Amino acid sequence: MDGGMKRIGIDMQFIREKWILLYGKIKQACSDYRVTVITVELFTLYAVVGGLWSDLNPEYESPVTDFLFSDMVLISFLMLFMIAAMFVESLFPYEKKHKKLTIARICGFVIGAVIAAVLVWGIDAGDMAEKAEFIFHLSGDVVAEWCGRFVVGYILLLIVAILYVCHRKSQIGFIEYILHVFVNFVIATAIYFVLLIGLNLIVSVVNALFLDGYSTLSIYVVILLTGIYYVPACIMAMNNMNNEIRDRIGLFLIKYVLSGMTICALAIVYIYLLKILIMWEMPSNEIFGIVAGLFCIGMPIWMIDYFYRDDTKYMRFLQILPFGLVPMIPVQAYAICVRVYHNGMTPSRYVGVAMILFETAMLFVWYFWKEKMERVLLMIGTGIIVAIFIPGVNMYSMSDRWQSTFLKTYYQKVLSQGELTQEEYERLKGAYDYLKWQSGKDELVKEFNIYDADFAAKLVMSGINEEGLTQKQYHNIHCCQMVGTLDVSGYSSFVMLSQDDRYQYFGDDRLPVDFSAFRFYRRGNDVQEAVIVDLSDFADRCIAYKEEHPDAGKDEYSKAMKPFTTIVIDENTVLYLNHFEVNYRDGIEEGKEFFEVSSVNVSGMLLSR
Repeated sequence: MDGGMKRIGIDMQFIREKWILLYGKIKQACSDYRVTVITVELFTLYAVVGGLWSDLNPEYESPVTDFLFSDMVLISFLMLFMIAAMFVESLFPYEKKHKKLTIARICGFVIGAVIAAVLVWGIDAGDMAEKAEFIFHLSGDVVAEWCGRFVVGYILLLIVAILYVCHRKSQIGFIEYILHVFVNFVIATAIYFVLLIGLNLIVSVVNALFLDGYSTLSIYVVILLTGIYYVPACIMAMNNMNNEIRDRIGLFLIKYVLSGMTICALAIVYIYLLKILIMWEMPSNEIFGIVAGLFCIGMPIWMIDYFYRDDTKYMRFLQILPFGLVPMIPVQAYAICVRVYHNGMTPSRYVGVAMILFETAMLFVWYFWKEKMERVLLMIGTGIIVAIFIPGVNMYSMSDRWQSTFLKTYYQKVLSQGELTQEEYERLKGAYDYLKWQSGKDELVKEFNIYDADFAAKLVMSGINEEGLTQKQYHNIHCCQMVGTLDVSGYSSFVMLSQDDRYQYFGDDRLPVDFSAFRFYRRGNDVQEAVIVDLSDFADRCIAYKEEHPDAGKDEYSKAMKPFTTIVIDENTVLYLNHFEVNYRDGIEEGKEFFEVSSVNVSGMLLSR
């Protein structure tokens, strides 16, 4: 009995010590990264309050609440500022109480806030096209796309810079620093999941006993736990260098489990390479992604293994393992170069080329400067700057120029020579499909429209596969409750009309939709006398509005079409359209213009004098 009580006392003491240690780490994070943690907590509070507002007031809307809880402006600003604040507080720590550092820190926060505000406004410029065009002389979509690209590079660059600054501040070797960070992240994540399981168990009991078995309470618990514990713990994971990294569990996990798995993956890739050499096959396109993924996962693990190096054969083997990736680099280069040659440069292929250069450079650094591996971070930062920020050579500029050249060259070849090989057509189509999704290329894809009926006909004549000349788009138009209050004075008859049921049939029994002679029947009338109405003008207005406002919803359509719902049949009869829903497809089919109504649902009210 006494032994059991003593054992419980030891366990409670152990738990108490771990909780004190955990609390100390969070407290340290709050002390070293005050503004960052405050921003994280504001972000967490915003997410919880916004979710609760939506749950408790689903029907209530106002300009203020719509801005606060429905717009992504605030949440995007907080995220960007949070990363900038972490960089500033890593670069200018609070432990050095100098006036110049304080001023530099404040200036850094202000600059980070300004950059975040400008980028968020720029991304939102797609919804403020007129203002963006007035200020930048560019369309809102172009400004939004450029700012979106800049945000990606900005975040990646800040993360690399934070990692570099924290390493320099740790005053230990880069490999040892990465090992500390890895162990810290594993511990923080393990504790996070344990807390998550425990809190979800408590929430499940609350849901079952008090909330009829279901609520969104578990979502808010995850958000709060992530903001209050996990994010501060991850911040400290990059700075806490006091943990024990030579314990048996960590050594076994890294030295044998993770390293063993990467060795197996490397062996499988080598077996595949041996297979394609024996059978003289073309390497699969997937080989690039597989080898790149193996490099990104395996190389850090093998670097960490170097910290545990000893004179055993196994550890000597692990030290030369990174060079096992050397024969795979030419295979990767071949795979990506073939794709670039045949299909041109795109951002993903640009990243592929950059990845090959990075792998080569990293192996070079590993061979000559193992003790200076932090240079890898400088290489990554330089690559991010070149690939995203430098005009003319970044991934987007090069891809746009390459694909534009393909489009113009092969388009003109069809017009001048009237012929095109299937490979050239694939380049032409790939370039067009790429550029049509790029902002600011509207005029280009309009001028060199390969789906234009005349141009598509020339492609068919040159022997191009006709299936490739089919481009269909699906559209939905939904207008309802457009009439509202109806003045029936002066009319002697009021009848509800429904469309002919045969419009909904399938196969040969289906009645083709002709809006110039649309068939209605009176509801509740035993005598099925058709009422033929010309709805072509209303349908054309709806389709034109769809082209001008492709993202319009049901309410917007209904409001826009409401003034045109009155259809005068003759001097004594008027039809008021109340519901008009159409699903249709249009585009080009085998080089010819195509339009087809898939389904309709139309009803209205017929008034007669």
